[in-house]
Amino acid sequence: MSEPLTIGFSALWKELEASAGADASRWWLIRCRPTPGRSLFAAREAGTGRRAVLLPLDGAQQPARRQWPEFSALAPACVVIDGVPHIGATLTEPRFADVFDALAVDLAWRVEEAPTASAAVIVLLGQLRRWQRFLASARDGLDPAAQRGLWGELHFLHTRLLPLVGGAAVTGWKGPEGAHQDFQFPSAWIEVKTTLAKQPQSVRIASERQLDDTLAPALFLHVLALEAHEGGAATLPAEVAAVRASLSAWPEARENFEDALLAAGYLDQHSPRYGSVGYAVRQTQDYRVAPGFPRIVETGLPNGVGEVGYALSLAACTDFAIPPDALAAALVHPA
Repeated sequence: MSEPLTIGFSALWKELEASAGADASRWWLIRCRPTPGRSLFAAREAGTGRRAVLLPLDGAQQPARRQWPEFSALAPACVVIDGVPHIGATLTEPRFADVFDALAVDLAWRVEEAPTASAAVIVLLGQLRRWQRFLASARDGLDPAAQRGLWGELHFLHTRLLPLVGGAAVTGWKGPEGAHQDFQFPSAWIEVKTTLAKQPQSVRIASERQLDDTLAPALFLHVLALEAHEGGAATLPAEVAAVRASLSAWPEARENFEDALLAAGYLDQHSPRYGSVGYAVRQTQDYRVAPGFPRIVETGLPNGVGEVGYALSLAACTDFAIPPDALAAALVHPA
């Protein structure tokens, strides 16, 4: 797989906006890459000024309406230009222009990698579904707590998991999918928590399922005690870049990583918002969650009570602390 495309779609659309033409029904197109072959087009409808990304079908069958995702901030596009059918999406809410730029770059990369015209259509629809999940949440970027939490997951992925299990580490990253634990592997599930608190330290547990090991092959808690520094080097964008570089040897894992970043709500377009704060790791500690571990679990709740969040004091978990190689052994040499 080639590297993700770095296309200035914003510049392409501005170039299209400067195009003259009296025909209000006309679509103006620019191929996103000046190379022959399958490619996405940046497009603008002259009459409405709508921005769009369009894929020529090149003989592939137009997908049935039921195959399209339901859109938020976008609208499906099915148009015929110079006798050639095109499909894609148009931007309906200008406030999402920066997100639409990111969507276009992502689609262009995926479409170029598709082996056939029919495969390109499938790829296009699949990626639009992923972006729809992002747009449905109307995110304008991650709040400070979410930034710190994502940084912690990426740091653990980068420093502990990739050296241990390689590209398979990305397959096990389930936090962006909404799983109760951040990482789930056949031999171990791992929840990653970050804290900026001074002593006594505690971490926030999101639900009664997060530390429930009923279905887990083995459950671990990884805690990073951090310090935040204005102007620090170890920012969230820097951690994203470090993981991307580490995944260069595993192209499929790199692609899965980009999908997971999107699901987590991270866009490169938002990276300037995240670049002012860096993190330093003061200490890390692993815990094995086992009978007797201080926690709230589903089976212990009264009838009618659920979605329970609580603060977990790390001082109460001392008896369950384990060395890093114990967690590594559980992943590589399961019992």
